[in-house]
Amino acid sequence: MLSIKENKKSVDLRYIYLALVFLGSLFIFQVVGMLEVYIYSVLGNITFLTYHLIFEAVSIIISFASFTITYYTYQKNHRLRLLVFSAVFCITGWLDFFHTMGYNGMPIFFTDSSIPKATTFWIIGRLCFAIGLLIAGLIPYNYKTKVKRGYFLWGSIIASTVISYLVTLHLDRFPPLFIEGQGLTSLKINLEYVILAIFLIAAAAYIRDYHLTKDRIFILVAAGLIVSVFAEAAFTLYKSVYDTYNLLGHIYKIIGIYLISRGIFIYNLDKPYMELSNAKKKIKLYAENLEKIVERRTSEVQKVNAKIIEDLEYARKIQESMLPPKELNIYGTQFISEYIPCERLSGDFYGIYVVDEENLGMYIADVAGHGVSAAMMTVVADRIIKPTGAQERAVNALAPHKTLEHFYREFNRSEFPIEMHVVMFHAIFNTRSRVLSYCTGGINVLPFVVKKSGEIINLNESVGFPICRFGDFYIPEYKKAEILLDKGDRVIFYTDGLTENFKNNTLLERENLIRILQAERETDLKELNQVIKREVNQISSGLAYDDDITYFIMEA
Repeated sequence: MLSIKENKKSVDLRYIYLALVFLGSLFIFQVVGMLEVYIYSVLGNITFLTYHLIFEAVSIIISFASFTITYYTYQKNHRLRLLVFSAVFCITGWLDFFHTMGYNGMPIFFTDSSIPKATTFWIIGRLCFAIGLLIAGLIPYNYKTKVKRGYFLWGSIIASTVISYLVTLHLDRFPPLFIEGQGLTSLKINLEYVILAIFLIAAAAYIRDYHLTKDRIFILVAAGLIVSVFAEAAFTLYKSVYDTYNLLGHIYKIIGIYLISRGIFIYNLDKPYMELSNAKKKIKLYAENLEKIVERRTSEVQKVNAKIIEDLEYARKIQESMLPPKELNIYGTQFISEYIPCERLSGDFYGIYVVDEENLGMYIADVAGHGVSAAMMTVVADRIIKPTGAQERAVNALAPHKTLEHFYREFNRSEFPIEMHVVMFHAIFNTRSRVLSYCTGGINVLPFVVKKSGEIINLNESVGFPICRFGDFYIPEYKKAEILLDKGDRVIFYTDGLTENFKNNTLLERENLIRILQAERETDLKELNQVIKREVNQISSGLAYDDDITYFIMEA
């Protein structure tokens, strides 16, 4: 069940502000109406003209300032609403100026000043202002256009000029709006009500914008329009162009246009600078804390990196534990091996194991790539190749070609990545008959035999194919080959890391490797291994290797 606190909704204070503006304007209007018998008066000509001139001058300045802001800001964001605002304020400022200069009691301005002239300018100006703000409010606030702003400027100037010309020189063509001694005509009052209604509709449009964006500028514009509604209401009640209601209407007008212009000012000037200022503060704060942030991030990265390195070290130890000892002597057959991964984990692997009391198995393989994925593959491959009870029942453990066929099938049943593959060489040595049976699995560097006499025999008579995910398209044939070894003959099994390019150099040319094995054929395997390692280290000069280096030597 939801608590009362969870059901409680927050109240938007800006709606309260808008309500207070309405109630405050209404309160003043009602107070003036209730106290009309006490405060109503007709001010003197000079006194009212002074107040009127001040109020209208402020209104004109605000209009042209708003025109300038919206007109030049349009170049930055190309919002159509700004162009409409610029035209509205340009026309309003112009007509308010002619209204002020044509007010009864003012000096001659092109023609004699009069009440009909000032009232006509007033009604047309307010209609343009109300309709223009309504049109702007109906345009989506973020709607953009590529219309040239000059069209709106010249359109505003032409419209203002035409209206000024007609009202100033052809006033008789316009219906009377105020009759001296009688007061406002019904047309004037009805037009004020039309303007009042337009202001209310426009206010609703800007309140809608606030509801969508929660941007306070729209509340300010709506508040200005609400105050303007009371201005129009006051202008329906005056009996003299110099009386209290006329003065009250001008006060409402100033407050209304100020609130509207304030919203526009914030929208176009204040808000961008506030956003820029806030952005600068954030950047400054970030810059001040950047060193701490970098230190914290570095520490986090170092911890993660240390954890990864620690895990890789464990994985390396596990991988190396699967390899045979570097020096072996099984049934009189000697082995020595070397394993140098270029990374913590290797893609090379090899095995030397006992098949039975007469046969020894051995293999060397190279998985495509390095690192974790290649190392995981070595674990899987080692499990498949080394004989177990299940495997011995499935294949002949003394037939290397059968083992590779089995490996190929198992590999294709797996979900290994399609690009992963293994090249290898598998052999079985019978210690009694001294026959070495072997089969290649697509390895690109074939082992070779160094006879006691120094003769070199390549083990290239078998047929095979790399272990890869190609089983849906091709079933390869694996054929073994055999060679008879004499006592003391040596066979070197190695991966291409020993003889491939290293930093644009070759570690050991195959011919150089053969030369070393021939020259050191009377040396024991341990010393021979040291000679090969010294040669590799001399060429690499202590630099990191490009590939894993793996080899082992068997002496029959």
